[in-house]
Amino acid sequence: MAQRLTLNTVGIKSPLDVGQDKEQQAVRLVDQERSEDRPAPRRPPRRATRPSAASRSTSERTATVAVPFYGTGRPLQTSIALDEDCVTRLDELARAGGVSANALAVAALHAGLPPATEAARTVIVDERVNRAGIRAARIERNLRLPEHLRARVDELTFAARDQLRRANRADLINAALRAGLPADAQQAAELVAAHAQRVERSAAA
Repeated sequence: MAQRLTLNTVGIKSPLDVGQDKEQQAVRLVDQERSEDRPAPRRPPRRATRPSAASRSTSERTATVAVPFYGTGRPLQTSIALDEDCVTRLDELARAGGVSANALAVAALHAGLPPATEAARTVIVDERVNRAGIRAARIERNLRLPEHLRARVDELTFAARDQLRRANRADLINAALRAGLPADAQQAAELVAAHAQRVERSAAA
């Protein structure tokens, strides 16, 4: 008697299963394409932070300390020969700005003083060249200069005498006043106030 052959269908998918697999694969491909095309989420921009008041004050103190300040020390009565134009400008600005002529002279002298020996030598040369051949006499004024400022003036003047034997204190002071005196009365008052504040900070330090 002939045996009846039977087909083992274990592991063989039906046509319906194959169709479902293709549909699922197509859906996955579409989802993948959409995720690739979707733009990446944007991060909110970082807000710039301002330095705190403490850090600003620290940086300001550091900058102040880094700049040499010679406005301290006991006031020394000093006779200075000033050019007429310096005297006129000094008195007019002091009167219009409501400040003393001595305070304005000290603040302007400190502001216009050259920072180094070479620069001081240059302004002294220019001052002497501009005065050459002029008979106008200088006017003696008594000013109370802080001892450290006067010492700095004398130091720069003495160093310039290596090449300019006739260099004197009046040459440097007149040049420094021309450079340091402000243009109007308001700036004169502000200059005196700023100088006084630096004196107080130096005393507190």
